[in-house]
Amino acid sequence: MTDTDVLDTLAFLAARLDAAHEDLARQWLLRLTAYLAVQRQEIFPSQHLLDHIPDLVRAIAAYLRAPEDQEIAANTAVVSKAAELGELRFEQRASIHQLMREYQMFAEILERFIHLEAVTLGARADIGQSLLALGRVSHAVRVLQQQTVDTFVERYMQTIERQTAQLRSFSRLVSHEIRQPLGVLQVVSRVLPVRAGDDETTRLMATLERNVVRLGEVASKLERLARLTRRTDNTPTDQVVELAGIAREVVHQLADMAATRDVLVEVDPDLPSLRLDAGRVELVLINLLANAIKYADPSKPTRTVKIRGVSSRPGVALQIADNGIGIPRAKLTAIFDEFVRVHTDRDGELGAQGLGLGLSIVQECMEAMGGTVSVESVEGHGTTFTVEWPLSTENAWSSS
Repeated sequence: MTDTDVLDTLAFLAARLDAAHEDLARQWLLRLTAYLAVQRQEIFPSQHLLDHIPDLVRAIAAYLRAPEDQEIAANTAVVSKAAELGELRFEQRASIHQLMREYQMFAEILERFIHLEAVTLGARADIGQSLLALGRVSHAVRVLQQQTVDTFVERYMQTIERQTAQLRSFSRLVSHEIRQPLGVLQVVSRVLPVRAGDDETTRLMATLERNVVRLGEVASKLERLARLTRRTDNTPTDQVVELAGIAREVVHQLADMAATRDVLVEVDPDLPSLRLDAGRVELVLINLLANAIKYADPSKPTRTVKIRGVSSRPGVALQIADNGIGIPRAKLTAIFDEFVRVHTDRDGELGAQGLGLGLSIVQECMEAMGGTVSVESVEGHGTTFTVEWPLSTENAWSSS
């Protein structure tokens, strides 16, 4: 075969993917541990450090070699492995957002690998088969992700149902153990005879009736509280998140945008770990960082954005500070409103576009997490957004 002969590209890429399954799994793990505030042994607690992802990579490689009419979802063994991963991540108290990000990283690593391997083939690569390989990899990851997420959600719903049953049992217990004797006391307090002119007995009976009524109100409040009480340790949103890791991942996602505008983004490595909704935190940082990059000042020799932690009492605060074009003072109070865009007159110059929803989304996310967002800006010099979460026993400032 000469250098110009076209290879069976699909078979070649499948073989290369299979051979690199352990290395690809390690790449995924390294990126994952940089993003999540967990130890490797917490992700893979067995003696085999990587006991799920390599099997999934090999299964995807086999899927590339399979006939076109064969569906990876029909592979019981690999689907079971994806389901086991969902069980594992539930036991480790992961979140839906976390699972989605894990699989997104997984897909990016595999797709990049296929792309680079196809590039190395040069003219010997069949372009159609290369595209087919990329499509199959993406499809396989989506199928496996769905199985993992479905298993995770099923376990979570089982937990909710068990907690709901316990709550109903508690309500019945309150009703039986408190309501019944209270009813007896109410009847007794009304039928006990009081002699005319016996002021002391009358006063005591009035006191008894008032306290019986008060106990009834307490019982009602306990029942309402039981209906409203919910446990948070198994929710699929709140979890301990490493702010530095999320910030670095957001920077990675917006790297092309920053490079196009020649913006240097710096992340403080000593950001805290907090118990928060990781999805909302990432959405906040994406919108604020994208704005900072979008409105960088093209006239300045260096354009920077810094994501840094700041001392705050009694909360935990994070700042996104830039040296961009800034915001006019008169418009600062309106920037968090929907559909407000300050620099529409410079869209062509800055290459900016949007609906003016980003900052309103930031504010909604912060309010949902019990936090706040504020802004300081000097037109022509730059803007600093500060997001702050209230300090609690679980959200104490700690170096990551």
